[in-house]
Amino acid sequence: MKRFIGLIALLFLVTACNQNGLGAWHATKNFFATPVNAVKSLFTNESYQNKKSRTGYNTDLPEEISYCAGSDGAPITGAALNELEKLSDQVLAVSCKCRPWGNCPTEVCPCERQCPNDFKIFERSEHQPIQNLTRIENGLAFRNVTTPSNYELTQGYCWGHANINSQFNRLAFFQPAKTPPHNIQSNDPVEQQKAIDYYKSLVDRINNNEVVEIPGFNNLFQFSSHPALQSYIGDKVAKTWASKAMSWQGLGTALSTKQQHQHTYELLFEDVKSRIDMNLQPTIVFTARSSAFYTHATLVSHYETKSDGKIKICLRENNYSENDNRQCKHSMHIDPVKGLMYGSMEVGGAVIAHNENADTLAQAESLKQKCLNDRDCGQNK
Repeated sequence: MKRFIGLIALLFLVTACNQNGLGAWHATKNFFATPVNAVKSLFTNESYQNKKSRTGYNTDLPEEISYCAGSDGAPITGAALNELEKLSDQVLAVSCKCRPWGNCPTEVCPCERQCPNDFKIFERSEHQPIQNLTRIENGLAFRNVTTPSNYELTQGYCWGHANINSQFNRLAFFQPAKTPPHNIQSNDPVEQQKAIDYYKSLVDRINNNEVVEIPGFNNLFQFSSHPALQSYIGDKVAKTWASKAMSWQGLGTALSTKQQHQHTYELLFEDVKSRIDMNLQPTIVFTARSSAFYTHATLVSHYETKSDGKIKICLRENNYSENDNRQCKHSMHIDPVKGLMYGSMEVGGAVIAHNENADTLAQAESLKQKCLNDRDCGQNK
């Protein structure tokens, strides 16, 4: 606790509208909220584990439907299927199964299958395989080292960058063909300001873990490139960094510079792997060994299995190009002697970000409701 309080005091020595002042304010706020947050975390983590344990199967639901339907939604008979010689087995296997976010009639694929009440709700087809999220169009248009914010950048807003990027990837549905209520390209300053305010409200909702549809833009890169919106998104990155990093876990990890037990790193890798398998790209927070306060946070993009059966986790590094991330140029592995390694750097403490479980639960519920509404399933179906 003394080290925590001492860090806050150090940050307050520089109290302008910059990163130190922003961090000190949130550190103080989080310090007094710690007892309440600790209780919330206990319930959140239990709920996360419960939903995780049932992801992938539901014993109370009927067996997976394995037949095709005609235009009326009724099953096509086996005899009729045998006559469709042009349909290969591979095509049938893809077209005849119920999947999350599917477009089958609900008479064939029930709402519970298309809009599951577990983490399969994150299985959006445009994100399959999950490495698709590392395409440049699915990333923020600015890197962590160049965040365009009203808060002066002195050390990097890596945790905020990872968090905001993840929220957009999970919750934003871009609709370029849909006309927005206001035209951001208008020559009329009043109309343009209405459009800017409208899009800012969508950013606020995403940052609150709500699903939103974003008309008039193709993707996140284009959206976050717009000069009228980029600084606002940058401010969200900065404030999110302060909220997450200036916490007991964030500062505790910053002080965790010793090599951890090998089993600790192995458990971390198992947790990361399970989240990737559930179509999540979690944020990992780590510290360089023997270097207090050299702390970094970044998304994990995917994992790869090495020839010896061990896995390495590929990082979606927010200081470097998404093209690098797609090729797993930045990764972590567990060395049998040196412990956890980030490239050639020895890592001390490393954890899944403390906000991951709470965010994932809230996002899953919001996605499920959108899915139900889109398929006209209603609350009671």
